[in-house]
Amino acid sequence: MSYIGDRFAVVAVLVTINQLANAQGLAVVLIAVTITVPQLFALVSGVFVDRFSRKAVMIVSDILRAGLVLLALFVQRPDQLYILYVVAFLSTAVGAFFVPARNASIPNLVPEQQLLTANALIQATDVLSLVAGSSLASLVIAWTGTATGFITDAGTFLVSALFLLFVTLPPRRQVAPVAAHRRSQLQEFWSQFMSGMRYIARNSHLLQLMAITTVATLGLSATTLLAAVYFDDLLNISAEGLGYLLAMEGLGMALGAWLISTYASWARSRQIISLGMLVLGAGIVVFALAPSFWMVLIGAFVIGVCVVSARTTLAAMTQALVPDAQRGRVESAMVTVIGIGTMGAMAMAGLLGDLVGAQTIFVATGIITLLAGAAAAFSLRGAVEELTNGRRHR
Repeated sequence: MSYIGDRFAVVAVLVTINQLANAQGLAVVLIAVTITVPQLFALVSGVFVDRFSRKAVMIVSDILRAGLVLLALFVQRPDQLYILYVVAFLSTAVGAFFVPARNASIPNLVPEQQLLTANALIQATDVLSLVAGSSLASLVIAWTGTATGFITDAGTFLVSALFLLFVTLPPRRQVAPVAAHRRSQLQEFWSQFMSGMRYIARNSHLLQLMAITTVATLGLSATTLLAAVYFDDLLNISAEGLGYLLAMEGLGMALGAWLISTYASWARSRQIISLGMLVLGAGIVVFALAPSFWMVLIGAFVIGVCVVSARTTLAAMTQALVPDAQRGRVESAMVTVIGIGTMGAMAMAGLLGDLVGAQTIFVATGIITLLAGAAAAFSLRGAVEELTNGRRHR
């Protein structure tokens, strides 16, 4: 539900900037930076997720974000826009604790055999929330004003926290402090942080999953950034047409989630990821070279199906391979890697798009994704064998 509220807040922020900012382009860039930079600090959140109650971490994160979003209501003049930047930065930083805690809790709630289905349902819910939230936000805020957007976002965070109160997570073994009486809390925190990083560095399967997940994110991030400019310049697609494009991508994501929940298994996971990445790469190339709008829509649909299929399977494999005591730190590392990849892809796409053209960036992204799909067919064999043979340590 908080994803619906987030769409309301995003629309409200953009409308506020449009009304108050003198340099709208710079203001939007600043908002983008303040939203993406805190994701780089998600790495440290994993220690809290593994050390404390994950349920409590999620509830506190929701409540804090509800309070922070309401501060945006004080923005009434151009000289108060800095409040938006502070709110965006702090809200994203606090949210960096929620996602690893949620992802790390999924294996505590469902049997391992249902992890693929659970992650597929989460992906589908997220997508539907984003699509519905974006549609509703534009209509409601145009009718009632930006204050409604911020209040709605805060309300959804509080509703999320209320629902979490009724979620029962089974007891788990906490991270044991080492010689806590001789070490400060900061030293203990650093020790647990480094323990998680060493675990990741020594686990080749996790490193492979992180690399492939990052590439899957790169393609979507680069295409999302350049799509509006590219299709307006080359195919004269209107804003309404872009809405259809996003809708087709959303339908593809929903279908991908359904396919994974219905047909996926650990034994097929390598093929799903590899085939998904290969078709995703081809879909991006079609997306770039399509001579007509209907082919663009087909490319968007294919991208949606493949992104969700690959990302869902990668997320479930990561959760199943990692012991519970380390899962929060691994999930936070994954969030950080994806954040860095997203920032890098969007920055490079924006810079190189002006130099070599958006179409070239699309094609290059598709080729990189194709190569990653081919590599996944070979590199994930060990991880799949560990899952199917039950040799991992729980």
